[in-house]
Amino acid sequence: MMKFVISLVLLFLLSGCAKSVAKIPAFNEFVLVNVNIVDVKHQRILPKQNIRVSDGVISEIYSTDDNDIPNGIKVIEGAGGFVTPGLIDMHVHIYEPAAYTMALSHGVTHVRVMHGIPKQLEWRDAVERGDIIGASSTVSSPIISAYDDAWLHHPVHSADEARLAVRKYHELGYDLLKVYGSLSEDALMALVDEARALNMPLAKHGPHAAGDLPVTVLWGLQSFEHVEDIYQGSLNYQFAPKRLPIIIDELKNTGVPITPTLNIFHHLTRLSEEKEDYLDTIPQDYTSDIIAIEARQNQVDRWLGASESLAKHNRRTFNFLIHITRTLHQANLPLLVGSDSGVLLTPHGLATHKEMELLNLAGLTNYQILAAATINPAKSLGLASQIGQIEEGFKADFLYTRANPVDDLTLLVNPDAVSKKGRWLDSRQLSALRDEAIANRSIWQELRSLWQAM
Repeated sequence: MMKFVISLVLLFLLSGCAKSVAKIPAFNEFVLVNVNIVDVKHQRILPKQNIRVSDGVISEIYSTDDNDIPNGIKVIEGAGGFVTPGLIDMHVHIYEPAAYTMALSHGVTHVRVMHGIPKQLEWRDAVERGDIIGASSTVSSPIISAYDDAWLHHPVHSADEARLAVRKYHELGYDLLKVYGSLSEDALMALVDEARALNMPLAKHGPHAAGDLPVTVLWGLQSFEHVEDIYQGSLNYQFAPKRLPIIIDELKNTGVPITPTLNIFHHLTRLSEEKEDYLDTIPQDYTSDIIAIEARQNQVDRWLGASESLAKHNRRTFNFLIHITRTLHQANLPLLVGSDSGVLLTPHGLATHKEMELLNLAGLTNYQILAAATINPAKSLGLASQIGQIEEGFKADFLYTRANPVDDLTLLVNPDAVSKKGRWLDSRQLSALRDEAIANRSIWQELRSLWQAM
């Protein structure tokens, strides 16, 4: 930790302040004509539609046979292309505003930030105002755990401390609580009860409770995070597929969706197997300098130095995580796309698509993957009437591609255009905005943000 802090100080002393992230104009009003709508909910394509956008909202959807377009409204020719709901990444780690722009440039229109710091609340609001171009966000509290020395954690050891933590982050305006499994039984239940009383959502790191408590006491949570914690926690590091049905039945009885975060274990597996050859494929400019230094010191170097036997164990574990995810899916548990981007140098936006690719490996169809990246997260977030679908009255958060993404989901990695609350951005603009955000990132701003959170 001391080396990390020294590195931060050195970076600060050697750097100057950068320009702010680009601002964008006020909401646009337009009609996107002659497009096919990807209806994820009903797994179908709605052909030959026009979409009218007003004040950042889809105000009307109607057939191209009706050519009644009001005078004075900008018309965008869709030329038979396809419109897909904006993607939602339910597990990211962001410590700089450039990350919101990077995510949006790859079609991710909303993110859930899962390691809260105060500055993220400001960035959340700045995106809503239009001061920052990027994905909108839902922001968790700092991690609530029983660890006294963990970086940016809020340690809790008693029921009273748990209740105080919930009230604190509720009053500060965080959107949900993030809770680790290290809490005592009394602390966890007090935290859950207080959160329910305040109607504050809660996401649990690990699909299990604490101590001897059954997972069913955690009914109604916003989500459970990480299938690797089923292997490491519920199965106690045992490759025991025959024990999964009982565990999955208990999880199903909670009604809580699960965010597998397969991407991050896939990432560390490839680091341990391919070493620097794989590291060279990761776009380094997608990670800020400070987080890159922290990642290299704490995790990346560990996997680069992994032995052959450890690399083989990682591959076996990853394959088992795919099996767990497939079994969860077959049991009809709702799954959520969450990439854990920002950890281990995983790139914002691009990692979301890798998570979607891995869900395909776990047996989900393309429509089911799109549901895990749109409808399911929107429902989990309590935003099912605002985002996640192409419907009248919903926010105009959608992606445009010339070809059908249901046939090839990789088309969404670099969409031909993105509408974010009605701001139409074509691929060239998205690329330019991403490059500008990266070029203008400020080490000083990031350092100040992290210092404020300590």
